[in-house]
Amino acid sequence: MPALFISDLHLSEERAAANERFIGFVEQRARSAAALYVLGDFFEYWIGDDDLEAPFNAVIAGLLRGLTRAGVPVYLMHGNRDFLLGEAFCRATGAVLLPDPSVVEVEGERTLLVHGDTLCTDDHDYQAWRRVARSSEWQREFLAKPRDERRRMILGLREKSKAVIEAKPADIMDVNDGEVLAT
Repeated sequence: MPALFISDLHLSEERAAANERFIGFVEQRARSAAALYVLGDFFEYWIGDDDLEAPFNAVIAGLLRGLTRAGVPVYLMHGNRDFLLGEAFCRATGAVLLPDPSVVEVEGERTLLVHGDTLCTDDHDYQAWRRVARSSEWQREFLAKPRDERRRMILGLREKSKAVIEAKPADIMDVNDGEVLAT
């Protein structure tokens, strides 16, 4: 079977139907894949690898670990919601973290892999936030906070983001065609 690509699943305890579809996918189709590429936003949000012990996160990590133990390589790329996935998550799952962008060979073809949010260059406010949130300083400060505080902060940011998105013109939140061609 060929390599499989997934992205933007936004897995969370609140999305039972999506979780069940993912579990079925992992237990069936993905088991015979040449590789599985997860191209970001695997989780609705990720507050840090020290939250791996949370029951929901442990189940999802266990599913990926089962795949890698069955011999299916799993490659993971950060999205705009789960950019704090790190080395501890990769050790727990057997996944390999890929930089965004990455060029990999898939079935003999050089293939560009991106999450895509870097191509939304017309959304200047988002790109500014992305630079801040991806900085090692912001991440260090955020990850130093207690888990409950981080969870509250992320959920607050999600609510704020929903309001901001409603007020923005839809065309600036999509990829910029020129940036896609240039990339």
